[in-house]
Amino acid sequence: MKRAVHDQIASIEFRPDAHHRSVQAVLKDPQLSSDEKRAILSAWASDMYAVESSPMLRMVPGHTTPLRLNEILGALRGLDDDDPPPRGGAAMRMPAGNIDADSRATIAPVVYHLARLRREADLRAASIKAHRANIRRYKRILQTDLTEVERQFVVRRLAEERAAIQNLAQA
Repeated sequence: MKRAVHDQIASIEFRPDAHHRSVQAVLKDPQLSSDEKRAILSAWASDMYAVESSPMLRMVPGHTTPLRLNEILGALRGLDDDDPPPRGGAAMRMPAGNIDADSRATIAPVVYHLARLRREADLRAASIKAHRANIRRYKRILQTDLTEVERQFVVRRLAEERAAIQNLAQA
């Protein structure tokens, strides 16, 4: 399927998002209704406009500079102030304004450290699972008719897989 190029769909006169250069310009435009503002900002927040190397930025056709996704989402939340979300929805986040620079400096290393530990644990678990699958495979092979050389090779590989699991479990 061929991807449509947004600029070629309609001329500039029929694209209200092309007339606004910033999120604030959309919010301050008195000619737009709340629903129209929501539609423009939602389109800008779409992953279709995500900058490949920086997904927190959106490059909208016709704009010379990228827009920040946080700013777009904040504006959308501001438009939704009159209609609060239903109870039991998404988890609440602490507003970024309540955390000072010192708190971020102490929180960030801990968060990165925990994320690294989680990745290492996930990798270790996947490795153990792969070694166990190899052990099952080698045990099945040992039940077949093998030459003595083949049997010695499989037994050696089986011992290597077991040793690898022990090393991962101790780490």
